[in-house]
Amino acid sequence: MGNRWGLAAAQLATVGFMMVAGVFVPPARGDMLAIPLTTASGHGLAAGVIAVGAIPVGKGQFEGALVVHGDRDRLAWPMLARGVLLLAAPDFLCAGKGGRA
Repeated sequence: MGNRWGLAAAQLATVGFMMVAGVFVPPARGDMLAIPLTTASGHGLAAGVIAVGAIPVGKGQFEGALVVHGDRDRLAWPMLARGVLLLAAPDFLCAGKGGRA
């Protein structure tokens, strides 16, 4: 009986993870949240996203984070290489200190 509960718990955890991941995966094109993972990666973030063709839209709720509008394929690797995580931009993560422009 215990093995069945373990399997059910694993399945529920997998479904929950997939639902949460679906909320935070950045869109192919549109608004994304750029979160610097270190203090150094946050320096010049606006210039960095502009250099790869994105448009800064506003501040994120996290220190140094920016809401940007652009193409995920053009942004993902350059931002990751610089230590910046790209996520979907739901309002609860973006409407904090100044919100979207």
